Amino acid sequence: MTQNIQEQNIKLMRLMKQAIDDNLLVPGFHPLLQTHFPSRKTYLLSCNLKTATGQIIPYKSLRKLATMADMGAALDRWMVKTGLQTLKRMHLEQPEANIIIPQSASSLHNREYPRWLDRQSSREDVSIRGLIISFRLSQIAKNLKLSSECISGLHQLEINTMIDSFTTHPAALKILKAMGSRYMSAAPALLKENDDTIKRIINTCHRHSILILLPGINRAEDVNLCWFFGADLLEGNYIHPPAEDTDFSFSPVIV
Repeated sequence: MTQNIQEQNIKLMRLMKQAIDDNLLVPGFHPLLQTHFPSRKTYLLSCNLKTATGQIIPYKSLRKLATMADMGAALDRWMVKTGLQTLKRMHLEQPEANIIIPQSASSLHNREYPRWLDRQSSREDVSIRGLIISFRLSQIAKNLKLSSECISGLHQLEINTMIDSFTTHPAALKILKAMGSRYMSAAPALLKENDDTIKRIINTCHRHSILILLPGINRAEDVNLCWFFGADLLEGNYIHPPAEDTDFSFSPVIV
């Protein structure tokens, strides 16, 4: 059984390498509802891969495969190129549009990453306005020094950052404040906490001018509750399922 799993993982890692090398990845765009500016386009970028048998490998699994195959940086580069090209098109329609691009520890712990990203935006001839680079909290915690250098470098270039998968861990708020990120995205576990805990964390973030993304909104009652909490951005199938493009726009008034 173990050997079969290993063989399957090897096949998947080879598939991952081929997908990146041959540009077989399919981008996915998650529309985010800005509670204060509903008509402003904001998307979270992801991607998936369809195998020859028709199996769909989602971004979360691709990210793990990339790490196993030592291709985290290659997947990051694909995400950045796709995201920048998309942002350029979005800016033609709406200059204040935003896109969030998740990146891995391979980029976060690379001192050259901010300069590399700056060169990519110049090469694609796209304004960094509306560009948000996202890193997971657990990645940041593994090496605070390198993470701080990278995030500070991005901020010096006026590129906004997001801390993703935010939890109630006692060190989480300290890390968020120390990094100076403009955005925070809650982990699913955080949304299962009691209302007072969620409200306290959101209020603390707002006191430091940090905008809050609450993901996984799949029911109408979730929207009402998150609106009550004071969340700034909402994501989930009830808000709008992931799309193949960025054509969707929320109405100026949500009823």
